[in-house]
Amino acid sequence: MSVAIAFLCKIPHPDTISFADKVAIETGFRVFVVVDSMVKIEPTRNCSIIQLDDTLTLASGYKNCEIGTGITSVGKNPTAWDKFCWYFAQLDTAYDNVWVFEDDVYIPSSQTLINLCLKYNKYDLVTANNFQRVNGDMAWYWPHIINKIEGPHYHSMMCGAGMSRAMLEKINERVQQKGELLYLEALFNTIATNSGLNVHNPFELKSIVWRGEWDINALLLLPDNVFHPIKPVERHQELRLLTQRAIDEKVVPVNNLPSFITDLMDKLNEK
Repeated sequence: MSVAIAFLCKIPHPDTISFADKVAIETGFRVFVVVDSMVKIEPTRNCSIIQLDDTLTLASGYKNCEIGTGITSVGKNPTAWDKFCWYFAQLDTAYDNVWVFEDDVYIPSSQTLINLCLKYNKYDLVTANNFQRVNGDMAWYWPHIINKIEGPHYHSMMCGAGMSRAMLEKINERVQQKGELLYLEALFNTIATNSGLNVHNPFELKSIVWRGEWDINALLLLPDNVFHPIKPVERHQELRLLTQRAIDEKVVPVNNLPSFITDLMDKLNEK
């Protein structure tokens, strides 16, 4: 099984590069940092820096992973997500599984990524959720989505996700047929589910939310999870050190986890 890990960013923080390098050494996976900006990035020994000019992906139809200025918070097209899709769906197709993380997703360690890859490598799309649009819902961004792709429609946060070669082939098919992508939080789940691909929403990704507050207690209570959002990015390495120190000192964490997490934990414990 060949695995790639990709970190997405506009301009990478040095800590992101450092962690990517560490992951490459400790996991043996191919590791990439996909940078949206064309600002000069110093090469690194163990991970690959991917920088693509906007005109390249636009001309190839890899665009619109973000909806547009004034609709979502990203006022640029294409973004690192479009470039990620172009690179792994069209150019470098050597990997059975690709895991992708935006840079404000906190990953406790390289072992976290190894565990995710080993546990979920048989699935085509691994995301936090797979919510279905129901009852003609026109809230959220649906008015900008439903006329661009046949339903039923599904969506999830995509700040951290895993995908198979089959999933990435479907993304490339979409571009070849339609000449564009669409909002990423509906793109992957809708295509995967309607194509009969195997979608899975593991507990380890449930801590990927739009707005959340994750403290050291949560990191200790959920050691196998990844977390979004944790900003600024430079906090990540500090949190890894603080967490390890707390483990070494046998600190007992306070359980102030949000109810949706504790409810899921109760259900898992009942099984």
